[in-house]
Amino acid sequence: MTTTPLAPTASPLRVGLLVGAVALTAFNLRTGVTGFSPLADRIGEELGFGAPVIGAIGTIVTACFAFFGLVAPTVARWIGLERAMVLALVVSTLGTLLRSASPSTGLLLASSVLLFAGIGMANVLTIPLIKSWFPSKLGTLSTVYAVLLQVGQVIAPIVSVAVAESLGWRWSLAIWAIPLALAAALWVVPAASSTGTGTRAAPHRLDAATRRRYWSTPTVRGLIILFSMTALHTYTIVTWLPNIAIDAGLGESAGAALLAFFSVFGIAAGFVIPGLTLRMANPRWVVVACAALLACGYLLLAVDATANAWIATAALGLGVSTFPLCLALVHRRSTTPEGGTFLSGSMQGVGYGVACIGPLCVGWVLTATGSWIPVYVGLIATLALTVYGAVLACRPGSVEADAAAGR
Repeated sequence: MTTTPLAPTASPLRVGLLVGAVALTAFNLRTGVTGFSPLADRIGEELGFGAPVIGAIGTIVTACFAFFGLVAPTVARWIGLERAMVLALVVSTLGTLLRSASPSTGLLLASSVLLFAGIGMANVLTIPLIKSWFPSKLGTLSTVYAVLLQVGQVIAPIVSVAVAESLGWRWSLAIWAIPLALAAALWVVPAASSTGTGTRAAPHRLDAATRRRYWSTPTVRGLIILFSMTALHTYTIVTWLPNIAIDAGLGESAGAALLAFFSVFGIAAGFVIPGLTLRMANPRWVVVACAALLACGYLLLAVDATANAWIATAALGLGVSTFPLCLALVHRRSTTPEGGTFLSGSMQGVGYGVACIGPLCVGWVLTATGSWIPVYVGLIATLALTVYGAVLACRPGSVEADAAAGR
């Protein structure tokens, strides 16, 4: 497949719709997670579940991101990237509405699977769509993507708690179907035809031998390890930070505020990290600094979660800046749409699968010990893997070059 910039004959309206589609999709990718976490205790009281189910819901998020992230490239090859994105967002919209109407824990879990199945596909599809439509604007569109993903993550907990207090938690969950449906509608325009100026098919399927060579490269291994640890920390924090605040006596509203505060730092990282990563030959020291910040955040919570909640949350929010770094590395460490799709799918598919361990294990440890200290110790221990992944992933080169050289 030939990759070219968006055709100059494309109308400004069409270009604007495509940029808007990318932007609104990015906004929606985390609202279903952070819009739920501050309300988990409240919903649990009504439906009759506790810490293990809260952990299971966090695990459903990353499990769906993993499985459906691996499925997304195949679906895109069948129906095209844009149509696959429309399908993903429609599925997530339905899942959101069903979750808000769930009368039982079982149906809440089932509808969460539907919601995050679509988001898992959208996570992977957005990157090759940007690379295919806007190859000359990767830095700009990567920044838009990373920033608006975090904007959605920031706004969701604050809005969800406010709506829940006035209208109830069901309306609080349901409102996030609106931006999802709007994003799906924007992607309908480029998805409406399979031919014509500006329409992109999915990247070609790589043959089995090429895929085996890609899997064996240090670039793929490093990105998978780095992203796995980044996702594990991010979704453990997103799932459990409101409960840390509640256990520290700060209350539900403070938990939502802390979660929003945590996400604010992702907005700053979204502006800075993608461009920095694309300019630096080897950004491994950015990862080392992030790992140190995460360790400081956990230590501060272990010492006194009540007194140190805000400064610890700031350290944690800066510490997960490796997330936009990983997304930018997909562009930097691939030279073709096929390579970029492979890196995006393998990194997110395997990475989110590993990240499932985090939220679920926290629920088990809390139930068994009644203490947060073992949780913090375990999370700090995993930071060694984060740095090791960075050593492999951040080295100059590309997956295509590594495979050709037999590395």
